[in-house]
Order: sequence, then structure tokens, then C-alpha cells
Amino acid sequence: MFLERCPIPIAGLILALLALGDILQSFMWARLALGAIAAVLYVFFLIRLAVMNTKLKEPLEDPVAASLLPAITMATMLLGGYVRPCCPGAGAGLWYAGLAGHALLILWFSWKFLRGFSIKKVFPSWFVVYAGIAAASVTAPVSGRLDIGRAVFWFALAATLCLLPFICWRMWGVGQIPENAKPTAVIFAMPASLLLAGYMTSFEVRDPDMVYALLMSALIFFLVGLFYLIWLTWKQPEFSPGHANFTFPIVLSTLAVKLSGASMGGVLEVHQLLVTLQTILASLVVGWVLVRYLFFLSAKSK
Repeated sequence: MFLERCPIPIAGLILALLALGDILQSFMWARLALGAIAAVLYVFFLIRLAVMNTKLKEPLEDPVAASLLPAITMATMLLGGYVRPCCPGAGAGLWYAGLAGHALLILWFSWKFLRGFSIKKVFPSWFVVYAGIAAASVTAPVSGRLDIGRAVFWFALAATLCLLPFICWRMWGVGQIPENAKPTAVIFAMPASLLLAGYMTSFEVRDPDMVYALLMSALIFFLVGLFYLIWLTWKQPEFSPGHANFTFPIVLSTLAVKLSGASMGGVLEVHQLLVTLQTILASLVVGWVLVRYLFFLSAKSK
């Protein structure tokens, strides 16, 4: 059955498709196409959660799969931006639903995995849980609640700073990363970028030092994520559902750098070149993973 083969990590691909559509807003046909594909996958994913929830117990005992689930609430907030132009009320409703859902997932995940804490349960995908709520800062204009966007930004920043030492120690100190968790290393590229995008969107008055600090952090961790993407693609060329983790960190990094142009006058040639190169890379990565996913799903559903 198709729904049985729709894995939790696909939520990351849905998020990437929607964020890439936001980057390509000047190409309306591309934005609509990406939004349509994401919407179809989003509906299938929600149906799977609703209809086959009894079969999710085992996957959600895994700290990797469980920490990737909040990508769907991040996607819900971005989806609100697609709906808002034709139905502002529905768009805002999706934003509030995504925000509330993400907050509940933070509480659930904390209760489940912080009790009896073990460093071996910590992975870069934990950033999706605790820093991922900053998607509300990026999409706050959908609801007009920039005040909530700012509050969420500070929470996500504090969570990122607290998590970073543990995740770095887990990856580079403890090591022994399971095969299914290795693609999550690319998620290092996400938190600083998401925070930068949220800061640029929800704060009307911006501190230049904060912008540059977040931008430098975003670029450094983008390079870390890009290294892992290249290395893992070379080491593990065969497709796995976890390859969805290659997509949204790279796309969100691109979105953040693009938005940061508002504090640079949007005219710096180096900045424009960087945005162009990142956009091309993000499009290639998302396109590659999407095609591989479609083959994966169709083959498995036979």
C-alpha cells in the first residue's frame, strides 16, 4: 500500500519544496508547481498519520525519526503562505495550526527523550524539534503576528545555543552514528539559517551586528552541511528515505542568505552571486531527491 511506504523523513522534502517555492517567487510557474507537488505529498502524509497511526509507534520510538516529524509542522506554516493570497483566514489558520502543533511536538519529544537523557540519542535532527519552531518567525506575516515571530525567534536562538555543544560532541566526540542517522548531519546547515531568515522577517528594526553574526554563522554551517551532503552522497550513493534530510537545510540556507540582502541594500555583487549559486544548488538537490523519492514510492507500492 502506498501509504505504508510514505516514510516520516518525507516531511523534510515537503518542507524543502515549499521553501524553494518561496525562493523562486519571481518564477510564478515554478512556485505554483513546487507548491502543488508539496501539497499532494502533504495530504498523503497527513492521511498516513491519521489512518495508520497505530503503525507509527515503533518508528517514533527512534529519536531520529521522532525528531524529523516536526518538519511537517514547519511545512504547515509555510503552506499558510501559499494559501493566504486567495484565502487569508485559511492561511492564518494553517500558520496557527503549524505553530501550535510544533509546540506540542516539542513538549512530547522532550518528555519522551529528555527523561533518562543519553548522549547517544542526540542527533543533528534534534535541531528540527527545538530550532525548527523558528519557521513561525519566517512566516509570521501570514498571520500578521510579528510579535509571536519575535518571541519564537528568541526561544529558537536559546535552544540552538543550548543544543549545539551536545550535538557537536555527539557527532565528533562520541561518534558511532547509525547508518539511518548519518544523513541528518546535513541539518547542521539549518538552525543558523532559519534564525537569520526569521530575524529578517519578524524584526522591523534590525541590529546590523546581529544580522552579520547570524549570516556568518549561517554560511559557516552551510559549508559544514554541504561537506556532509557531498561526502554522504559519495559514500552512500544508493537512495534511502533519509536523503530528504539533504534538501531542507540547503534550501533554508539559501532563503536566509537571500533575505539578508535587505540589510545590504540588495546590491552587493558577491551577495547576489552567492544567492544565485545557492539557488541553483538547492534546486538541483531538491530535484534529485524528489525524483529518487518518486521512483522509491512507486517501486515500493507495487
